[in-house]
This record gives sequence, structure tokens and C-alpha cells, in this order.
Amino acid sequence: MAINHKQLNNAQAIDISRADAKSDRTMAERMMDARLLAAASMQVEGERRWFALRTANRNEQPLCESLVASDVDAIVPLKKVPLKRRLPGACDKVVHRPVVSNLIFVRMVLSAEAIVGLLRIKGVSGIIGSQGKPYPIGDREMNGFMDLAQAGAFDQRNGVQGLKAGSKVRIKDGPFAEFEGVLQGYVRSRHVRVLAQLFGGKVTMELTLAQIEKLD
Repeated sequence: MAINHKQLNNAQAIDISRADAKSDRTMAERMMDARLLAAASMQVEGERRWFALRTANRNEQPLCESLVASDVDAIVPLKKVPLKRRLPGACDKVVHRPVVSNLIFVRMVLSAEAIVGLLRIKGVSGIIGSQGKPYPIGDREMNGFMDLAQAGAFDQRNGVQGLKAGSKVRIKDGPFAEFEGVLQGYVRSRHVRVLAQLFGGKVTMELTLAQIEKLD
């Protein structure tokens, strides 16, 4: 069946109308996201506290850079990790990786809008807290943690002896110091994966041996 010019013009008008509506919705969502995220920015006046965002897929640093570009006070404390040489004569290489994997620390004035704005960001899977309330991290604990990271305290250090999967451990350093967990296994020579009980929920963290101590 042939389609005349009038039918074709009507079809094009419908398609354009749908495209315009979709574009308007996308623009409205972006504007709402920007407004909500602005509530977590450094321009907001009030008492600023540290909070920990949970991320996925080891994308801590790109997400942190995106937050900083949006005027959010965010940081990922880093450690130096040496890579083994695979070829004879190859130069040693050192890379920087998060001290605590899957977490970004943000300093903001707590509000419902700020929380929603952060949680709407792609790659952010949650915020550390208890009973639906974000857990604030003290400036003293956070500053001490960052000072240790900048000083290279997590880069190289002798680990705890006798640790194996299933061992009960306590976190010694960082914003989650004194929390307890269970060693799930070794990731690399001086890094372990610990399942910790934080504020009513379980969180898996990658830590250095220097950050934990054996309980049993």
C-alpha cells in the first residue's frame, strides 16, 4: 500500500513530537540532578561533615573527579602499589589505588536533597549509615586517616602473622577504626578482603595488612 505525502508528513510530525518530549524529559531530569547535587556542594552554608559513599566496579577515582568537577568536596585516599615486572630488564612500576576500595569520602552539609543528589549519580550504590541515616565521620578520624595515607603509611609495612580466611580481625586505622570483621581472603601479598559489620549492614572492604589486627 502506497503512503501519500500527507500520511508521511503526519508520521514525521508524530516522530518529531515524541523526540521533543523525550528531549524535554531528559533536560528536566538533568536540571533536577544538578539542583539536587548542588545541595551537596561546597557553596552550601552550614556544618560540614564527612560521609562515605559506596561505589561499584572499582570506579572510585573517576567518580571522585566527577564530584570535584561538580564542586563537591570529595576525596579518595590513595596508596602506592608496586607492580611486578613481567619481562627481564623492565622498569619497576608503581600505581596509585584507593586505600579502602569501593568508597569515596565526601564532606558536605547533610540534607535530604544532598543525599538524593549523590545517590542519583551513576556508579554510586549507597551511603554508609545505619537505619537509613548516613553515618558522619569525625574530622579528627578523617584527617588522621588522610595524613597517614599521604605519609605513605599504607604503602609498605609488615603484616600480621597467622591470618587466614575466617580469622576475626579489627580495623586499626582509618575512618572505620575499631570496627570488627572477618577475613575473607588475600587479594595480593599485603592486601586482604574483610567483611565488616558497619552500622547495621555488612560491607566488604579491601584493606592492607597494616590496617588490621588479629582478634583470635
